[in-house]
Amino acid sequence: MKYLTYILPFSLVFTLNGSEAPILTSLNDDIVQTALLASQANQNVDYQPFILSILRSDELSKLGIKTLGEALTLIPGVDMATNTMNNRSPIFRGSNPNAYGQSTIAIDGFVVNDSLFSNYNSYLDLPIELIERLEVVRGSGSFIEGVNGYAGTINVITHAHHDPLSKENGTLFSWAGSEGALGLGGWSRYQEKGWKLSLDAFTQRHEKETPISVTDAIGRSGYGQLGMDQSGFGIAYENGGFELRGRYNDYQTGSAFGNLNILPNPEGKLQQPSWYIQGKYTLPLSQQMRLIFKTSIMQNSWISDSRPLPPGFIYGGVTLKEGYWASLMVKNRRISGGGSFNYDGFEAHRITAGVESTWDEAVDMYSRTTDKDTGIGMVDYSGTPRAFINADNAKRQITNLYLSDTITLNDATAVALTLGTMRTSDIQSHIYGRAAIVYQPTRSDIFKLMVACDNRYPSFQEMYLAPSPYGTGNPDLLYERVHSIETQYLRILGPHLTSGLNIFYMDNAQQIVRDHTGQFQNFGKSIIHGAEAELHGKLTQEDNLILSYSYIHGEAHDLSGVESHLPHTASHLVKAAYSYDLGEEWSAGTVLHYVGSKKRYHDIREPLDSYTTIDASLGWNMDTRTGWYLQGVIKNIGNTVVRYPSPSATYKDDYPIANRTVWIRAGWKF
Repeated sequence: MKYLTYILPFSLVFTLNGSEAPILTSLNDDIVQTALLASQANQNVDYQPFILSILRSDELSKLGIKTLGEALTLIPGVDMATNTMNNRSPIFRGSNPNAYGQSTIAIDGFVVNDSLFSNYNSYLDLPIELIERLEVVRGSGSFIEGVNGYAGTINVITHAHHDPLSKENGTLFSWAGSEGALGLGGWSRYQEKGWKLSLDAFTQRHEKETPISVTDAIGRSGYGQLGMDQSGFGIAYENGGFELRGRYNDYQTGSAFGNLNILPNPEGKLQQPSWYIQGKYTLPLSQQMRLIFKTSIMQNSWISDSRPLPPGFIYGGVTLKEGYWASLMVKNRRISGGGSFNYDGFEAHRITAGVESTWDEAVDMYSRTTDKDTGIGMVDYSGTPRAFINADNAKRQITNLYLSDTITLNDATAVALTLGTMRTSDIQSHIYGRAAIVYQPTRSDIFKLMVACDNRYPSFQEMYLAPSPYGTGNPDLLYERVHSIETQYLRILGPHLTSGLNIFYMDNAQQIVRDHTGQFQNFGKSIIHGAEAELHGKLTQEDNLILSYSYIHGEAHDLSGVESHLPHTASHLVKAAYSYDLGEEWSAGTVLHYVGSKKRYHDIREPLDSYTTIDASLGWNMDTRTGWYLQGVIKNIGNTVVRYPSPSATYKDDYPIANRTVWIRAGWKF
């Protein structure tokens, strides 16, 4: 893989249209104006220079999918993981399942990964009714300008983008179900001469707890509180070349399994509120030339109030007669600004150059806990070395410079070059790049070859967390680095049906994990390779099919070169989803997930068992563009206890997350 060091600073992107139209026009329009994917023919997805999945909300709704997180589990090679605080994270192809930030998520092109964990747990419950489609890239890179995901990129396109072919002006929706699940919301958009306005809002809650009792690190048993209470709203305004977007997300859950690996009090709460505002202006200089300016501000907080240690527990040599109570908060703010230049005046070329600077900083925090010396009373440790995080040092400035040029070679191929560099204030700067080729010898056969080099910076918790049983920060961490190569063969079987075979290889270096003392360290590297076979589209005009099998295999190498198996990763994933229109009004859907067993690392426990879940749904009038619709859904018919792996010395029997649930949704489209 040493040759990648020389190849990967440059990105070669090949693609073609597959129709009689010029390739360059199709490639440039699809990359620069990705919103058009929703309104163009399904074939456009197959010609993208990525291993790409597009999921549309109307198809997902028929399958009984309710949230963004559920939809992501249909993507080949994607599994889910969590931690003691139930901070969930989609894992792409086994890439460091014990860390966050391996994947990047953007809402309408705006990245919402937080600064503390580099995660997006609080957005995984976003209702599917607010989403028009999902664009998911597996592997490094993305087609969002200036954004480069490490192992995968998710672009959530809401109804705010004003698809010109859409016949819907809005939707009101609600649902109710087991575990006290309730929710309602809606979206609407307006358009007049010269301006567009979109609004959405929702609220939801449930009283979920672990489906079975769990045993924590000190042998106590009980139920983890996974209940959720969430509300939010979004706004988008466009007028000529000016765009203004914003979103508020108030997210609260139970304390789950506790942040010290011990069951907290049932009333414990964890909050993750966030909001952002982005302004964008497009200035046409000529028919072939334009400037784009962007600026934004985002704020996210992590707030925990609970009793993470029980009465009588001995902690740091002190007996806690009333337990250990903790009220913790850290608030992070991100300010960014930049611009890009686009020019397509040269024959068969499109050039893009851009720069963006980002300032991340912990702007507020408090750390109020039981007195750590006497075990009696509460003490405010904010701003002292005994606070839960060193917030004074939690700051980072990043400047991203990138240059790309897409080039048409002939009627079957096109190429583009991209060079990017990330300069940072607290971590060594680096160069990133991506290369891909798409070749179509016939109308039905498409070949792709892609190589990439990218990096992931350590999060604030990995660098600045104070010593605790949960983990200890390490300010000397290096960034994670990935070199990857992927190939894909697509066979177009019909106007709306495509099969594919993907093969991938990843060399992940300087992986960040917690060592035996709990401190975050650059462990070494992992070598991951595998394959994905998939079939998606329509067998008939009345149905929709998503079918995939993923094989993932890898080895982990520590700093001394000792090799072991890849931990906490299922070698086999099977996903099948099928919906069928029973008539003009009724439709049925089913979803199957098989997740293979997962081996552990430096852990005497047996591997985590495989599991299978099956969902079923029946809907009325789900295809309506105006009018009422109704659906009933049974999730996990067999009542399988879905578990996510727990690290050693935390919970004995892993994290039981879900079992069977039943719910009904109804709505009105106008």
